[in-house]
Amino acid sequence: MRGLKLVFACFIFSGNAAASQLIAAASDLRLVLPLLLAQYQAETGVSIQPVFASSGKLSQQIQHGAPFFLFLAADPLYTNSLLQHCSAEQQCQTGVYGRGQLLLWYHSRFQTAEQALEQSQHIAIADPNHAPYGKAALAYLQQHQLWPELQPKIRRTDNAALVLHLLSTGQAGVGIVGHALLPESKLQQLLPKAQQQQLQLVQQLGRTEVVPAHLYPPIRHSWFYRAEQKHPSSVQPEVKAFLDWMLAPKQQQFWSDAGFKREHN
Repeated sequence: MRGLKLVFACFIFSGNAAASQLIAAASDLRLVLPLLLAQYQAETGVSIQPVFASSGKLSQQIQHGAPFFLFLAADPLYTNSLLQHCSAEQQCQTGVYGRGQLLLWYHSRFQTAEQALEQSQHIAIADPNHAPYGKAALAYLQQHQLWPELQPKIRRTDNAALVLHLLSTGQAGVGIVGHALLPESKLQQLLPKAQQQQLQLVQQLGRTEVVPAHLYPPIRHSWFYRAEQKHPSSVQPEVKAFLDWMLAPKQQQFWSDAGFKREHN
């Protein structure tokens, strides 16, 4: 967390216009959002860089002045809170662009997911205190008939993306992650080599099952955009143009391949 604060401090005091083109995004987008941004850059020539962390931590950073014009969260709780704190000198907007899905991964030494939950020593989830996917994973586990036995096994990571690390390194026999961290193969093929290798390792080590949506609260992905009216930045229109492009109907197939269900406000 301290390192993240130092990074933000550099952005705030550097005066670098390129820093203002950063967007904040929930960690479950760590693999797929760079692909979308690369596609946008190929079409427009505009480069926008993402910074990833849990939705809760990013929301706190934005409230404390982190220089993001666009925030892609995994829970409207955070974007709505930012909207309520929007000042008179800012123009703020928010909306919902998709619904995330939970995947349950378990090591191939187990025959079924139920056996894995019962016999695995560790179950990896993101920290429910500030990660929406962790909150949804915890809700799913709490309604399970084996919850008293499962509770001591839970290992919490700082964000959703770190769950994959525990799975790929054998530190957990079960993990619950967002579908976007294990996207469809045609998106996986576009990822950098190191990320492809990590996903291939995870897939070789275990199996995945889609967690039925009725077993956990909806994971509604939302966006928050703010524009400074008193001292507008020259890159505000570029970030807004990306948001409009991202929400356009022609991007729906991408979001579907990334593991999202379509959802409107």
